[in-house]
Amino acid sequence: MSKPVLAKTNGITLREHTQHVIDEAVRHLDAFPFLEDKYEQQTGELLRPQVVRAAMYHDQGKAATPWQEACWADRENESGRNLMKVGMRHEIASLMWVDEKNIELTFPERVAIGAHHGKLSYRHRHRWMDDKGGRFERYWNEFYNKAKQWDLDPPSNLKEQALRERFRIGGVRTMLRMADVRASIKEQEKWVPDLSDLQFSYNFPYEAPRGVQKAIEDGWDDPVMILRAPTGSGKTDAALLWAKHQINKDRADRCVIAMPTRFTSNSLAFDVEKSVSRAGLYHSSAWYARHKEKADESFEAKHRAQEQHRHARLLATPVTVSTIDHLLISLTGTREDHHNIFYHLCNSCVVIDEADFYDPFVQANLQELLAVLKLFDVPVLIMSATVPDAAKSVYKTNTLAEDASDLTRTRCFVKDAGEAEAPEDIRSVLEEAARQPGAIIYANTVKRALVYYDWFCDHAHQYDYAKKDVTLYHSRFTEPDKKRIENELIAALGAEAWDNDTAGGIAVLTQIGEMSLNISAPFMVSELCPYDRLAQRAGRLSRFEDMPPGPLHVVTPTKGEELYPAPYGSYEQESRTWIPGRALLETQERLTETAHSAQDFIDAVDAIYDTPEKVAPSSDRIDSNQKRLEKHLKNDWLIVSAQSPDEEESRTEEWMSRDIPPQETVLTVCPEGFDTYRDYQAFVQTNGVSVPAYQIEMGQRIGRVPNEQVHFHVSDDEESAWYTPVYSQSEGLILDMDRGRSMQDRCL
Repeated sequence: MSKPVLAKTNGITLREHTQHVIDEAVRHLDAFPFLEDKYEQQTGELLRPQVVRAAMYHDQGKAATPWQEACWADRENESGRNLMKVGMRHEIASLMWVDEKNIELTFPERVAIGAHHGKLSYRHRHRWMDDKGGRFERYWNEFYNKAKQWDLDPPSNLKEQALRERFRIGGVRTMLRMADVRASIKEQEKWVPDLSDLQFSYNFPYEAPRGVQKAIEDGWDDPVMILRAPTGSGKTDAALLWAKHQINKDRADRCVIAMPTRFTSNSLAFDVEKSVSRAGLYHSSAWYARHKEKADESFEAKHRAQEQHRHARLLATPVTVSTIDHLLISLTGTREDHHNIFYHLCNSCVVIDEADFYDPFVQANLQELLAVLKLFDVPVLIMSATVPDAAKSVYKTNTLAEDASDLTRTRCFVKDAGEAEAPEDIRSVLEEAARQPGAIIYANTVKRALVYYDWFCDHAHQYDYAKKDVTLYHSRFTEPDKKRIENELIAALGAEAWDNDTAGGIAVLTQIGEMSLNISAPFMVSELCPYDRLAQRAGRLSRFEDMPPGPLHVVTPTKGEELYPAPYGSYEQESRTWIPGRALLETQERLTETAHSAQDFIDAVDAIYDTPEKVAPSSDRIDSNQKRLEKHLKNDWLIVSAQSPDEEESRTEEWMSRDIPPQETVLTVCPEGFDTYRDYQAFVQTNGVSVPAYQIEMGQRIGRVPNEQVHFHVSDDEESAWYTPVYSQSEGLILDMDRGRSMQDRCL
């Protein structure tokens, strides 16, 4: 009696697995009928029969004798090594099986089969060219020639054609991959999310829309609309009402909310999940922010967390909160799952929150993203507290809605605190802050934040607070400490603390605290920054209901009696000086000591950014980067080009989502060795801090970073990383200053 044809070493037969994948594909399409409707609308083709055929033949190459012999050997000895050495990719062999049977498949079906394990890439070209003595080379040539078909005679609309082909192929490519993964997980008798839990459902938490939630109706049938809404006005629920309208009108089947930073994403994701069916969170540290604590409870809990994290990465949750970088990198098509993310993005409605937070470099990338979304009729909502009228031209819309009912109420009293190179220069203002029941201090750089932090700690004995009541928060803390510090700040200065009359403390923040923290104080000191950033900071002053408007003392940071504009300007390498940006200088010129309402902030921002060129200024560097993104759109629609498998990258070898210096991760705990790369990545997430690479060199010069990396093993490979013991739980990782007091943490 012949052995059955296996699909897995666990005994699942090829016939069983094939049927499981077909069943999962059908269930998925039944649960999300919009996918089929939009696919036919965009391509003129039917999605379902292509997905079913791809599922029917995707693993037929496993029936080949060498693969079966290796699979049975691994089943009998549980080694797993025979399949690794079989020298044949089964998905490529599946294409050969189809051809030998004279089965006609569409090109998207052939791509889906060849790509469903992520090997249709230049990084794995050798598997197509060399396996089985080169018998599969013609399949590589088929895809390669298709990818290069426009090289010699590119059409005038090459970018549009390439994007439309990516979508046409992406529908089948994505659905097969989703069905295959779900079927495989179920075959292991593990949990997968119920498809009904992945369908969008939102329950408005109030009796009726009001204010900005009502204003959203003014333009929600336009392809792109801008919503101008002050901080704390309820714009999150307004955005979800907008998304619900788009989905009810069959314009999308899910919602993606893009935020400027991962810190703002964390806070919003938790707020959103209170009233939607399920919210996903994805960015470079989302695993720790959302899942790590739960995943440590058990193997089952860890598996569930990994599945939820994977679905969020693919934008496969009803609402996914992410960073703009995650959406932008998916456009490049440089990794296999970019094609899945791109396809889900094209079936979404997209909210871009705090759009005016982006610098000109990101704004140029954002415009490219908006053009792609427009091509596929993706509804877009752009939100901000102070987005200028001139942004309508940049974002290609005539619709700007806002709720004007509360714009004229006084929010704060702006006061000129004078110039300061050191805290003693504004001693009287800081002393007044120290006497308040709570105060927030905003510094423009980590170095200056540390100086303010030191001043308040050193003077604690003179006022009615202790050193422990002073909290420093910036981006150079580990993920566990960021979460701990955010919780401490909310406990000290959050709404509940003010309601219970237990609020108090001094928070010293950098830009990380402009949007991500739901805290408030009756007194604020802020270093001079562009008016739109100042509006965000002012949103944390007397933020909660029944708190009277408070003073906002604006300090002009100086160095050597000159304005010190970092980071709101450009750094000249030759002269080693900062050149102030236009928006900062105009803010300095316009800022007056007077009561400010939300309308005053809006008017000031409108005046500073009064033309499209000022909203999204260009430069040779910006233009060059945008052209490199366009090159990805034209070239990387079929074959994956990335040489690195790192999922967290927000740049390619040619293009960047943000114009920031190269970053390095520095470990704050010395690594000893890891069984798997997943274990190593979990260690990095917990104990690593990302810093500009140049700071490592500065740290070496003052003895805070060793001159050599530490070496350790991950599985069978040797790896190396930067490690330093100078990390402080209260101050973070400070490499460019000799912080003797940092060691106090280790003596507690």
